[in-house]
Amino acid sequence: MSLGSIYRKFRKPILGVMRHLPGVRQRSRAMYYRKRGESYNAMAVDVPTDSQMVIFQCFGGRQFGCSPRAIYERMLEDSRFDDFTFVWTFKGKKMEQFADEPLLQRAQFVKVGSDEYLETCARAKYWVFNTRVAEYITPKPDQVYVQCWHGTPLKRLGYDVTIETQNALNTTDELAERFGMDSKKWTYLLSPSAYTSQHLADAFGLKEERRASVVLEEGYPRNDRIVRVCENPEALDAFTGAFREELGIPAEKKILLYAPTWRDDSYQAGTGYVMEDTLLDFDAMQTALGDEWVVLFRAHYYIANHFDFNAYEGFVYDVSKQADINDLYIVADALLTDYSSVFFDYANTARPIMFFWPDYQHYANDIRGFYFGLDELPGPHCFTNDEVIAAVKDLPNYDEKYGKDYAAFRQTFCPKDDGHAAERVIEKVFFE
Repeated sequence: MSLGSIYRKFRKPILGVMRHLPGVRQRSRAMYYRKRGESYNAMAVDVPTDSQMVIFQCFGGRQFGCSPRAIYERMLEDSRFDDFTFVWTFKGKKMEQFADEPLLQRAQFVKVGSDEYLETCARAKYWVFNTRVAEYITPKPDQVYVQCWHGTPLKRLGYDVTIETQNALNTTDELAERFGMDSKKWTYLLSPSAYTSQHLADAFGLKEERRASVVLEEGYPRNDRIVRVCENPEALDAFTGAFREELGIPAEKKILLYAPTWRDDSYQAGTGYVMEDTLLDFDAMQTALGDEWVVLFRAHYYIANHFDFNAYEGFVYDVSKQADINDLYIVADALLTDYSSVFFDYANTARPIMFFWPDYQHYANDIRGFYFGLDELPGPHCFTNDEVIAAVKDLPNYDEKYGKDYAAFRQTFCPKDDGHAAERVIEKVFFE
């Protein structure tokens, strides 16, 4: 039995113990990376690089979406890639979930962490990932690693985190080190704005002398479809109508997308990250807004607890497993979030954004910290459930109150999101 298979078999009890033994954890992790890295490199050196193979991964193999999907879809439409081999990597059960996805019929599937996965990483010339690659996997000199990342940062990341804290299995310094390990491997880092370019490069410890050649500030491919559909009234009506029909959402009801993020300090051993105290009061929401609105609830993929919304049938729709969050952006009449970066992407719709921060002081001072003051964000700032309800009822006045600031916000954070980012990235990565 290999070291990797032993770890996977006993992962949960190992994590439960290591969480409380930082010294042992750090030494064990270093040994694990070294041993697996040596094994990977020994294998990879004998695997010839295939100049026409591309490996894609989204959120560690949990989803088919984000910028890897946008780049992949554009490549499917480009005859220059007719002879290329496309490989999508998924975690176990996700292999079955996406087996019948029409857009993936051209692709090969590989299970994340398997021997075939490691061999594919060694063989594919191009890697297109939106999260960090495993620490023990290093690209060969003739391979191209495109780090798409998965959003514009509001919360501090990596080396920019100054609050000493610990999430499930990392101190502040440990997590920063893992960010730094990834940036050393990059060929390219995608970015939609000067703001994102600077903060992601700083957070990952990207060396100053490499930034000009590594950072591709061409927009986020993940937002191409949002822009294109929302700018086309016929396409928007058709997509929204089909979505409502699929979920059974009445045509007369407005749609509120509620997409909160996870908390670094909410980890429960044996379960994972949970979300309880910072949730909306759906009883109050339904009573006040149920005649006009429905809520699409999208939990962060880290959140492990189960949500039972049976009591809110016809009002709350759990769309946490929706393959592509862009579908939700396109159909939602308004967005409610907390500290998640989803609002940067949703801003491409030019529709109202509202913020719900029930734990603001704790999050800002004790958990992560932010890159700028939240008072700069356009839209209602709500700290209680009653304020959320009032903000939703006041949406007819949104443009008058926040329109000017919202336009400036979009110019700062989404200047390159014009619906053609994937095309520009492909030209830069594959043909320059």
